Amino acid sequence: MVIKAGLVMAALATLSASGFANTVQKVRFVQPAQVLVWQDGALIGQGESVNVNGAATLSPGPFLGSGQLDPLNVFTPNATGKLRLRIASNTSFFVATTDPQSATQIQARVIAVGANAKAAPQASDARRGIVYLQSEKTALRRGAPDSQAIEIELSWTGAAPHDLRVIAASP
Repeated sequence: MVIKAGLVMAALATLSASGFANTVQKVRFVQPAQVLVWQDGALIGQGESVNVNGAATLSPGPFLGSGQLDPLNVFTPNATGKLRLRIASNTSFFVATTDPQSATQIQARVIAVGANAKAAPQASDARRGIVYLQSEKTALRRGAPDSQAIEIELSWTGAAPHDLRVIAASP
């Protein structure tokens, strides 16, 4: 009888322990929205928002896979009325200016797509100052950040835009 009671207790302990074995915890790692922007072959900024016409805004730590990034703090106005930017992003992004009037005078077009990138341009909204809108991330496959970039050319009439920004995520 004592042996039967011991077996019953052992079976109950096993059943209750197996109930705990089914507990599953899910962990989700979230990477913040990031854009990397190159101008004339030099990285000018990385982060959620990058000012194209001023001092670079680099993240405080290294961006995985890209090595040490040094800021480019000098901006030379472009006298030709054109500006080329290579942009890599892990989310949708847009190029905008705070002056909707100057946005109506800026045209944007994709001129190159990296080996591991894709372009997904959307109609821009000059009334809101949006010059170019990419509807999804540029990365198509794994690869170096510059291979996941698209190159856009901005051209304008009149004075050069002075407050262009590349901003991660949809407006």
